[in-house]
Amino acid sequence: MHYYRDVLCSREFLGSLVYTTKLNMISAFFAFILTVIILYLVFLSKRKGYFYGQSFQKVIEAPVFVPYLVGAYGVLLLLMRRGIISTILMQLGIIKSVQEFPILTNDHDGIGIVITYIWKTLPFMTMMTLPIVFRVDKKWDSLGKLYNLSNYQFFKKIVFPLILPTLSVSFFIVLTYLFASFETPYILGVTHPRVLSVSVFDMYAKGNLDARGKIMVMNIMISAISLFFGGMISLALKFFSKFESREW
Repeated sequence: MHYYRDVLCSREFLGSLVYTTKLNMISAFFAFILTVIILYLVFLSKRKGYFYGQSFQKVIEAPVFVPYLVGAYGVLLLLMRRGIISTILMQLGIIKSVQEFPILTNDHDGIGIVITYIWKTLPFMTMMTLPIVFRVDKKWDSLGKLYNLSNYQFFKKIVFPLILPTLSVSFFIVLTYLFASFETPYILGVTHPRVLSVSVFDMYAKGNLDARGKIMVMNIMISAISLFFGGMISLALKFFSKFESREW
């Protein structure tokens, strides 16, 4: 039991826990907001008759098939100070040296990690909810015309309540996965602060036998938090399933 006490009272563990939670919540929140915006644009395009479903689906699905390891390296090559974007800006004369380019990778705020997380989770959340937008058929259009709803009001009062259950479940699925994610923060993170998964790996890589108990406790804590988010998914499914018959 003293291992649990040592870990829970450790400033390093608590700092990593707060840092991990902050990055994951920010990433999931922005992915949630951007998903709603994309779905609203899809809804407008669909109503105006110039939406190409298959082409859009292929574009939005592309990042899903890219492994997190490859995505993290891609973001690193693009956004590092001596990366592709900074080189192009220097050649165009927008910046005079790489020192003028902001630090977007391997920074203490985890900007590169958040960008990678959003780039990877946004397509997932969008594809989870996109079919529901397509299922809004003519009976809902008639209801909108009956109440003289604008496109924004129609989306806010009819479409958004329909996509909210799936979107909420997707949000917690993303949080569950990101909490145990390792590759992205390992490549794009810094020595301090570190996310929990990287801290556990570093402790294990040092080969200190005395730290094995703490490593096991930290792994249990990561698993417990992931299970907590899994429980939230189950509760969300049970809660929203009560309204499915009313919705359709």
